[in-house]
Amino acid sequence: MAEVFTNMIMGVLLLLCGVQDFFKRKIFIWMIGVGAILIGVCLPFNDAISIPERIGGVAIGACIIAISKVTGGKIGMGDGFLLCVTGLGLGFWGNLELFGVALFFAALVSIVLLMFRLADRKKSIPFVPFLLMGYVFLIIANKGISF
Repeated sequence: MAEVFTNMIMGVLLLLCGVQDFFKRKIFIWMIGVGAILIGVCLPFNDAISIPERIGGVAIGACIIAISKVTGGKIGMGDGFLLCVTGLGLGFWGNLELFGVALFFAALVSIVLLMFRLADRKKSIPFVPFLLMGYVFLIIANKGISF
């Protein structure tokens, strides 16, 4: 039951942050913090994923935060913080899968934008909507995320 709540919290968090990122190009850190706290409350009741696996999931987000600092913000730090929270809920492999699917969707959209000359290679696009798309895709495909 706690796994269901964790997945619902992540879905709502990704939806709220995705809408905000799409329209405002920024994410409120307090929103991510509330999501992390709510997922953290569910963790003692959810033994489907081990603690080391969850730490590995958070490490994926931490790597994105480090890349954001190295690149001077070319990748948003909010994306990294959000991946830390999803890593807490999904574990290493689930979060890696989510990140990979989101990158795939972002690449497809970028290719289409470039093909139709709606953007050049310097244009940035919000990434959190792609995390949401990836999360929905994984739920539909039933790849490690279940309700």
